[in-house]
Amino acid sequence: MPLAAIVVLILDAAAAVRAQDAAPDCTAQVDVEMIAARDDVPAGPVLAVAMACRSSVPVQFFGDGSGAAAALKSVRDGADRPIERDGGTWRVPPEAGVATLRYRLDLGALARAISSVSVAVSRGEAVLSVASTWLVEPRWQGTAEPSIDITVKTPPDTVFLAGLPESNGVWRLRGTTVRFMGYTVFGRAQAERLAVPPPAGMSDGDQAYIDLAILNGDFDVARGDLVEWVRRTALMTAGYWDGFTNRRMLVALLPSPGRRGVGYGRTVPGGGSTVMVQVGERSSRADLQNDWVLPHEFVHTGMPFLRGNGTWFMEGAATYVEPIVRARAGWKTEAEVWREWIENMPRGLSALDSGLEGGSAYWGGALFFLMADIEIRRATAGAKGVEDCFRGARHEGGVMTPTQRWTVGEYVGRCDKALGAPLMAGMVARYVGTSHRIDLDALWRDLGVRLDGTTITTDDAAPLAAIRKIIVAGPPGRMQQKVPPLAN
Repeated sequence: MPLAAIVVLILDAAAAVRAQDAAPDCTAQVDVEMIAARDDVPAGPVLAVAMACRSSVPVQFFGDGSGAAAALKSVRDGADRPIERDGGTWRVPPEAGVATLRYRLDLGALARAISSVSVAVSRGEAVLSVASTWLVEPRWQGTAEPSIDITVKTPPDTVFLAGLPESNGVWRLRGTTVRFMGYTVFGRAQAERLAVPPPAGMSDGDQAYIDLAILNGDFDVARGDLVEWVRRTALMTAGYWDGFTNRRMLVALLPSPGRRGVGYGRTVPGGGSTVMVQVGERSSRADLQNDWVLPHEFVHTGMPFLRGNGTWFMEGAATYVEPIVRARAGWKTEAEVWREWIENMPRGLSALDSGLEGGSAYWGGALFFLMADIEIRRATAGAKGVEDCFRGARHEGGVMTPTQRWTVGEYVGRCDKALGAPLMAGMVARYVGTSHRIDLDALWRDLGVRLDGTTITTDDAAPLAAIRKIIVAGPPGRMQQKVPPLAN
């Protein structure tokens, strides 16, 4: 990396540290009590929350719209006076320059009632929930994204985990609102801290890690296998991104009773990257080895959330990159990648026909990135590919990139700065908002790849054969380190 780029990254990291250390607009003290199990209801966390915000004007505290607002009990101000709810909000005037809201919430009962992986869900004596389920969002005139320092006191043998930066027991929400904050875990769950290769640009000696939470379940595989699956998936991800995607991340594994294989996954990056993945309790080590969901979600953690019409870009990038990540790590063959693309890229044709405004965001976006990868490698004589675009955008945006919200145009501009030419901008201008009919048969023929029944055959005399050879494997001088397989 050029010296100038290293200096920029160091300065960016220093600025991020200064922002984290600044006095917060609000503090939230959370005291957790585990209520005893009763009848068929397991023990669960009950929260006592006190949020105090420095303000000279009244503060509106907003409850989550999923029903959490109605579940808040004993809602009072800093002087212990009852506060009435107006819809989903509580209005609190400041006293001595501070507006305070106190309340209690039976998070275990709420999670059992909602039972949604997008909001809150309970497994045994632990709850996985997005933060807005239990933390009110403060708003007042003149402050768009108030910073919040969160302190959580838990009973022995219980955990609180989040994706937020944490220092000396204080979890810091910066640069976003409670509404967009990611997943959290309360209660009794297995927790492991996994060291991962630090992202490119971090100072020597800085550590990066994943906080892994495994909620209660009757898994066929050993817990150690689940831990190794996450750790090795992180290592293969780090190989593609030139270091892991984040300095800190929460990954929560949610058991699916009676099911086999890895199911739904979701990434919520606000304030700090968090990933939730459902894992069937009947899954084998081979099922984990062959999984694509967790690698797909880890691609998301290397990119900011893209506002507006950015779904095709985000999902297309993850769909396109995921099999490449696994192949370069040795968990999938090159032939398997091409077979997957030949069989599934037709699902994206309608999206390109709509100018990427309809159809499958996943496979339409993936087809776009395959063509962009070809164009970038052709324009740079094979020296660069889409991985340089993704890595470059992240480096250009700084260490907090995965937790931010950009437009597609902002991402493309930073991508092209890394590529040294407006290559991605040209692709976006050509395909977004304009209908295109893609001849996939001609594309495969030019690349020199064909699916005969279930077998992939290649033609090294094809016009784009040289590019085909480095799309999956990478350029010869930049070969990725292999990751030992999980299954024997």
